[in-house]
Amino acid sequence: MDDFYDNDILAYYAALNSVDQKTLDITDWLEYFLKGVLTSISRVKEQILLISPEQHKKGLKGQIELNERQIMIMEYISTRGKITSAEIQNMFSISRQAAYKEIKKLLDMDLIEKKGESKATYYLFK
Repeated sequence: MDDFYDNDILAYYAALNSVDQKTLDITDWLEYFLKGVLTSISRVKEQILLISPEQHKKGLKGQIELNERQIMIMEYISTRGKITSAEIQNMFSISRQAAYKEIKKLLDMDLIEKKGESKATYYLFK
């Protein structure tokens, strides 16, 4: 939610200052606050739907926990259809070995599958 409030700090302070000190009416503040909650929830929902393979949308695998890198990798696959180890290395400025560790975690969770061989290897949703 911080992102919502930080994006327009003037609106944030205007909402805070809208509280009537005599009546303690916080209606305008609550409307602004709830708009931030709704916007944040919508962003999270979009992100989840973007990175969730169809089988997870249907609830076949249950709940999974992904770290920030894994989320970014899954988003990349969702938007581009596939990802390579080199692309992961470039995304995070990490070594080939570190990229493979991220790939291995997603493979072990049965979220992605490996296609191709050697330098032509790429990964996509399973």
